[in-house]
Amino acid sequence: MATRYVVGPVSSYPPGSSTIVYPDKVKSGIGVFNVGGEFYALKNTCPHMGGPLCKGRVRGTTEACAKDDERLGIQWVRDGEIIACPWHHWEFEIRTGRTIFSSRQRVRSYPVTVEAPETMERLKKGVETVPVSVEDAQIILEI
Repeated sequence: MATRYVVGPVSSYPPGSSTIVYPDKVKSGIGVFNVGGEFYALKNTCPHMGGPLCKGRVRGTTEACAKDDERLGIQWVRDGEIIACPWHHWEFEIRTGRTIFSSRQRVRSYPVTVEAPETMERLKKGVETVPVSVEDAQIILEI
């Protein structure tokens, strides 16, 4: 059975922000990222050489494109969706943990949910209540 770990209130992590948390089961830590209002979590270990992946830069990447004069060019894409390891700059998709280049290596990802405070209180009490409003939902990791 998965262990639940409360990261913190959604309002503390606006789009483009991230944090690293250190639950007991994951000594290297887990990076939690807000990509366009959606939350994702990756293990803070690069599969290349074990670097602290989630301490790297969140950025985009480049891809080839055809210019108006039919020559090839390069364009910047996926801004804020890629994490680059600070040691050797291997790039990974934050949403999936996959490398952006051809490789079978990937970073472990963790399920993330956002739950209203009322839901969390219900889980603590073990009784059914009716949620009334959401003031500051919490980010929850399933480890």
